[in-house]
Amino acid sequence: MTKEAALQQFFGGFGMAAYPSTSVPNDAIFPYLTYEVITSAFEEGEVSLTVNLWYYTAQEGPPNAKARELAAAIGRGGRLLRCDGGGIWLKRGSPWCQSLADEASRNIKRRQLNMTAEYLTAD
Repeated sequence: MTKEAALQQFFGGFGMAAYPSTSVPNDAIFPYLTYEVITSAFEEGEVSLTVNLWYYTAQEGPPNAKARELAAAIGRGGRLLRCDGGGIWLKRGSPWCQSLADEASRNIKRRQLNMTAEYLTAD
């Protein structure tokens, strides 16, 4: 499985549509998440990834609960995603979660999740 496919499989496993941040369809339906596709290789260091959770709701609970679900899936020590040639060590970044407002509507709730990824692959 390619690095990109491993990221898609992980982020697509949370009961909502998951899109690379550059490929969100115009007709995307809330809730959904977007993630950055940034790849690297062994000994190139950690890279920062941003995941955004998008909800259309008057409540804060659902997006907060989904952010906690992702935090639990990654855990304190990180999560190893298998891919061709090795793996991706996905970790929670700091700050983990930020609540952001959207100018288009006060009912659009966005949570920005900061992560790091260390690519344990030859290329």
